[in-house]
Amino acid sequence: MSNDVTADQFFKLHPKLRWAAYSVDGKVLFCQMRPGVESYTSDEGDRAFMQFGPLIISGVGERLTHSGGAGKLQSVLVNMEKDSVLLMKFRDGFLALSVNRNEAFGVFQEIDTKLRELA
Repeated sequence: MSNDVTADQFFKLHPKLRWAAYSVDGKVLFCQMRPGVESYTSDEGDRAFMQFGPLIISGVGERLTHSGGAGKLQSVLVNMEKDSVLLMKFRDGFLALSVNRNEAFGVFQEIDTKLRELA
């Protein structure tokens, strides 16, 4: 089921999405920039991040959910100066999507329902 998703499928959700990546058990199934968009980081760095970064970051976030009162962890937003990356559990792996930081809140809010439907 995991390998039936593509970066292009996510790019279609919103024209402002810059980058999309998906990994399952540390194996990166795709990791790519939107065509025509220049990356702030190297492809090697992005792939290395997707191997273990989502697992580590979400694991730290899940420490807040042990009581159960707040519910399960849905996603983590990582903000840098220029870019914001949304990390979320998706099917049996982790999905990462990026957008320019100054547009992140609106874009991620707009695609939230669509992402949940795809999962």
